[in-house]
Amino acid sequence: MRKGKFNIVLPFYAIVGFVLAMLGQVLLCGLLLCFVLVAERDEWASRQCMQAFFLSLVMSIANLVQNILSIFTSIPVAGWLFSGVISFIVGAISIVVLIFAIIGLVRVCKGEDARLPWLSALAGKAYGVVTSHTGNTGNPNHPGNPQDPAGPAV
Repeated sequence: MRKGKFNIVLPFYAIVGFVLAMLGQVLLCGLLLCFVLVAERDEWASRQCMQAFFLSLVMSIANLVQNILSIFTSIPVAGWLFSGVISFIVGAISIVVLIFAIIGLVRVCKGEDARLPWLSALAGKAYGVVTSHTGNTGNPNHPGNPQDPAGPAV
């Protein structure tokens, strides 16, 4: 495993980031991301910490929306039902965030990219990495074109 400038194994930063995301520590995850971006300057570690930060940010936004909508709980019956629905949605988001954090944690412990859905692409765009599309190239003479099953004319 590669070591960074401070002689710390690079996956350590990503592991700490995903643990902080599981614990809902947005500020600490953001500080870790800033440290990795400024001090370590490693692309892989930065992208993993970004994914962990975005994951913790999703949970924080869900909790913020729940807290804002909690003013409707003062309505006698409809408020209780509305509060229950919102709590259920936030609970489902919490479970998804926990599952994504565990998946990311396991992959990062193996030294792989976390590749979390949506968050990996967002981290790549934030870091300036553009992923290539492996589908149809748009060339009408390409053998894989579904509109021309016979392939290119010879």
